[in-house]
Amino acid sequence: MKTSRKKKGITIGVFLFILCNSLLLYFDKNHLIERKSFVREWSGTFTADVVESLDVRGVFTSEEDTPVYFDENTGAFQEFFVEIGDEVSEGDELYAYEVLHYEDQVNDLELESAKIEEEIAAIDTYITTLESYTIDDGSEDSFGGFDSPFSNNEDEDEDLEDTGEESTAEAELIQEEAINDKEKERAQKEAELAMVNDQLDQLTTTGQTITVRSTFEGVVRDRSADLSSPLLTIASTQLIVEGEVNEEDRKQLEEGMRTELSVTDIEDEEVTLEGTMEKLDTFSKETDVHKASKYPFEISLSEENEALRPGYHTDIKVITDEASETVAAFDEVLITEEHLYAWEMNDQGLLEKKEIETGLEKDGVVEVQNGLEDQVKLAHEPKDRFRNLTPIVTPIDYHHVKEDELFQGSKAVMKENFLLGVFNR
Repeated sequence: MKTSRKKKGITIGVFLFILCNSLLLYFDKNHLIERKSFVREWSGTFTADVVESLDVRGVFTSEEDTPVYFDENTGAFQEFFVEIGDEVSEGDELYAYEVLHYEDQVNDLELESAKIEEEIAAIDTYITTLESYTIDDGSEDSFGGFDSPFSNNEDEDEDLEDTGEESTAEAELIQEEAINDKEKERAQKEAELAMVNDQLDQLTTTGQTITVRSTFEGVVRDRSADLSSPLLTIASTQLIVEGEVNEEDRKQLEEGMRTELSVTDIEDEEVTLEGTMEKLDTFSKETDVHKASKYPFEISLSEENEALRPGYHTDIKVITDEASETVAAFDEVLITEEHLYAWEMNDQGLLEKKEIETGLEKDGVVEVQNGLEDQVKLAHEPKDRFRNLTPIVTPIDYHHVKEDELFQGSKAVMKENFLLGVFNR
């Protein structure tokens, strides 16, 4: 009977204790009672590269296929000097033929030689004009009648009128690329001139037979069995990557985007290299309401790898946007209500609600643009126990609690400590 009354009294006491504390909190309009935030799990901000990308597939192919022709009106074909798959360098023998009309052939070769020399001279003049062009105060007149690479359309003209540092750097890059392109063209013309002059020398020496030599490097991809055009096709050893993307992916991509490529099972290893989205077609290969639209693309490679061959397939990661070495946080610690915010432990050791602005997001990592500094502690769980600008309470770390010290001291001291703890909570 006494035990039953004792249990009843304890139950009523606990109920009244909870009720009184609840009422105190409810009517505490002036916040006289100190509140605390209970934090069980922590996270934090860190420095990271946040990269958004799109995964596509592609295939390696030769950058350029160059046809080699034979005009049956100039002579009678004699023999090939190359087979399919042979690697050829500039100046290597390709085929030979017997000249039917000696004087006509000499005249044609001399005219061709003079024409190529004029083209080389024009290229030299253009390169000189480009090199003398000053970005800061240049104008179209500086090109002396040649087509300026800086004024292809009105939009580019407007861009170059901007005197900002970024515009100047961009113009200098365009200038450098234009010069490089012309120098490559000049080298090709010089090779063609050497071939024509060589054929003239052969005619002078033999009087009837000409051996045609290659003007470029590559691999013989096709050889005509019936001497139809083209007689030979030589594929460049420089590789590019080609592929197609669907309509949804096409909306996210732009020319000039950085790419990361990987090829597996190359000598039991994975080959990785970088490239650039060089070409991205505006129009679909087919336009059919019943078929999915496919947009061809072309990626140039920033480096060569001898293990790669035309026809090899590759996984491609196209970098659509990126933030390098930015402040970041895990998305699970960010909370969305009217505004996006996080719970930060400030310099005073209080839990503070901080509104933030975010940017890119990838694989659960979010770029923090404003609101948080690097290397700050963020409260993670339980979110319903967080209060703004309140002291922080964390769970007891039982690894640091020694059982033999819990009950040391007199009962009066233990009772006093217990009551202090209860009323402090």
